[in-house]
Amino acid sequence: METRNYDVIIIGAGASGLMCTAALCNIDPSMKILVLEKNNKGGRKLLATGNGRCNFTNLDISTEAYNTDDVKRLINVLHAYSSKKIIDYFETKLGVIAAFKNDLVYPITYQSKTIADALLNAGRRAHFEYDTKVTSIVKKGMGYCVNGKYEADNIVIASGGVSYPDTGSDGSLLPVIKELAGASSLEKLLPSLVPLKTSDKDVKKLAGLRQECTIRMGSYIQNGEVQFTDYGISGICVMQLSGIYNRACSSGESIRSVSIDLIPSMDKKAKEEIISNLIKSFPEAPLEDAISGLLKKPIAKAVVDRSDKTAKGIAFVAGNFTVNLAGSMGFENAQVTSGGVKLSCLNDGLELLDKKGIYIIGEAVNVDGLCGGYNLHWAWASALTAAEAIVEECEGI
Repeated sequence: METRNYDVIIIGAGASGLMCTAALCNIDPSMKILVLEKNNKGGRKLLATGNGRCNFTNLDISTEAYNTDDVKRLINVLHAYSSKKIIDYFETKLGVIAAFKNDLVYPITYQSKTIADALLNAGRRAHFEYDTKVTSIVKKGMGYCVNGKYEADNIVIASGGVSYPDTGSDGSLLPVIKELAGASSLEKLLPSLVPLKTSDKDVKKLAGLRQECTIRMGSYIQNGEVQFTDYGISGICVMQLSGIYNRACSSGESIRSVSIDLIPSMDKKAKEEIISNLIKSFPEAPLEDAISGLLKKPIAKAVVDRSDKTAKGIAFVAGNFTVNLAGSMGFENAQVTSGGVKLSCLNDGLELLDKKGIYIIGEAVNVDGLCGGYNLHWAWASALTAAEAIVEECEGI
């Protein structure tokens, strides 16, 4: 079979793959680039990001928002590509104007399609082959041969994780990555930014309700809207804790429950006082009816049923509503994958330490962040880091 030669082959046309393609085309328009994508179009998962609105970075980027095995290397990447630099890149190189909601940064159109179209347009000089599943990457001479058909000195693996497999991010390249990097270079894959499950029947009865809460998991605290479901709890504040929960469970730690303050705007004393006054004001009413002006009635009933029926007891349960955990939903419901190729197994240019010419970026790397644009920021920053390293290497030959 006749092979086709390129300078760079990028595997995956998701967020990081498209950014790497765009960056290489911008830095060196003469570079021959091939992008291989298993879907029939690029940016499929990107188009669904943020319910189609695409919160593409955050003004408060720091390593505290991420999980990884190599904080020092992550600091280097984030320092090189701050949120300001990413916003400037989108505006000056891609023509995407930013809009701001507090620290969250969106395209001014509030459409993910704006981002995807801009990246595809910027990378139009590259050759894209869709409906192409990569099954092999083999060393050949100074470079590599992909699928026995395509050759290049540099391979960029931007294949994503295993979250939202319906978008094509199904981990099908993992066997190839394991062969290249070695099994010891991979951190176990776990769902992150995912809803949590419970066996508590009274919690499941609250399905469909939402409540502004403070939720605690050990020493970790999140504020926001909890969504009660027929399987457990969801909402951004819950999903922010899910990666911590799944990694702890995977390592053998026991996190059995979370504690929810259902009325975080009031301290313990204020809760007790207002509940006492409501009970006194409506002495003939069932307790859940008496306090239904403070808590939605189904939630009020769940709180009352768990309490000793006194104002003090009801106030305590309202401030410490326990949800026993029974695992999390799976990768099909996860926004991001925790785990992947260890960042410590890559150099500063995100090239495998013992495989010259193999770069790994985006969700395929063991870096995952909180909700709020952090994961897309990593996709952009890692892609730009690898693109610059590749160009420097090619210029040095």
